[in-house]
Amino acid sequence: MDYQLTVGLEIHAELSTETKLFCACANRFGGEENTRTCPVCMGFPGTLPVLNRKAVELAVKAGLCLHGEIQLYSAFDRKNYFYPDLPKAYQITQFYHPICKGGYVEAAGRRIGIQRIHIEEDAGKLTHDPEAGVSRADYNRCGVPLVEIVTRPEIHTPEEARDFVAAVARRLRYAGVCDGRMEEGSLRCDVNLSVCRPGEPLGVRTEMKNLSSLRTVRRAVEAEYRRQVELLAAGGQVVQETRRFDEKTGLTHSLRDKAEAADYRYFPEPDLPPLRLTREEVEALARTLPEMPESRQKRYLALGLPDEDAALLTDDRALSDFYDQVTACYPAYKAAASLIRVELLRCIKEEGRGMSRLPKPEALARLTEMQETGRISKGSARQILGQMYRTGEEPEDIARREGLYLTCDENAVDGVIEEVLAAHPAAVAQYLSGEEKVLGFFVGQAMGRLGKAADPALVRRKNAERLAEK
Repeated sequence: MDYQLTVGLEIHAELSTETKLFCACANRFGGEENTRTCPVCMGFPGTLPVLNRKAVELAVKAGLCLHGEIQLYSAFDRKNYFYPDLPKAYQITQFYHPICKGGYVEAAGRRIGIQRIHIEEDAGKLTHDPEAGVSRADYNRCGVPLVEIVTRPEIHTPEEARDFVAAVARRLRYAGVCDGRMEEGSLRCDVNLSVCRPGEPLGVRTEMKNLSSLRTVRRAVEAEYRRQVELLAAGGQVVQETRRFDEKTGLTHSLRDKAEAADYRYFPEPDLPPLRLTREEVEALARTLPEMPESRQKRYLALGLPDEDAALLTDDRALSDFYDQVTACYPAYKAAASLIRVELLRCIKEEGRGMSRLPKPEALARLTEMQETGRISKGSARQILGQMYRTGEEPEDIARREGLYLTCDENAVDGVIEEVLAAHPAAVAQYLSGEEKVLGFFVGQAMGRLGKAADPALVRRKNAERLAEK
């Protein structure tokens, strides 16, 4: 009988604030070690925390965009545990009264539940040097505001775990809560995993901490599931512990015994009053949330976009917003999506400038109209868009300078087609014998003689008409 996999996730998302949770130190990634610290986040005696209002607002938005129930009363607690990367040696978090309860995310084709979302401060970063026998602590990250998103144990495949994290990260990015850059550590994932026979109680769980990519989440779940199944099949027992996933070997290794909640000795934080929100404040924040990616994707599909285009456009809010602005100016939905997918995303990838060099929406709308009304060809539209991205020029100026406007001199087209057909009698015979794909050859030959200003659709139609006469 197979073993059933059960996974619960704890996702730690850094909030996109200017400053830390309880002090005025900058909330930034990277930089020189231990340069963004102060007596408050270093836990000096006599200092007191002051709660960051922006962090609370972003935490509320996180709960709302994940379908949670915002608690008008929440409070902070001390989590007493030896943190070598937290100078206070305790963490301020929310245990008894979190800011959000419940919620869910649609992932992997089904709804996966969220148990709670709470605010807490991040710890610093340790760097270990085994050869020198030393560990170094960088406290820049101490006190950075987080929300921890705790799922229900409802995930049962590695792919569901990966897709859930991806869906949460995308929603948090849309809401402006967190940039979701797992490679920079602004979104990290802990995996709690157990196996059991179908119909039996859940098995002993292990935890893997600080997984920093979607691929790593999937691989870590696969590896730990395999380890536990092999252990139980051999007559062994799973021990509750914290384990580390090794990217190089694809295996998990024991780090330490997993502490229970009682071991953390939570008690109400004496230096912070309870957090009280009003229904009006929550509703005001709800009104600032944008349309979420799943809703946009359904809307794009209803406009006739292919699944691939709808998924690609909604993966990034800036790109989706840009597409909406373009089509608001000129509603050629499929053509605009095709230009963005084929050419604009290629430029973004190759140039490495991200979304900072997007053309003006109205300029791309005019380019789309130029293509759809037959003033330029599809190939020319892509060429023009590439130059628009690189130089910021207007599409009409590029088309005029490069001679990309299509000419419709049918007499000239007819003359060139006659020349091409006369020069290739064998190909004409092939076409007349039923090999219709030869038409593309004639079009290519005619376009080569006419130049890039010729209309490919006109040339194809004229070729087909002349060959039908033979």
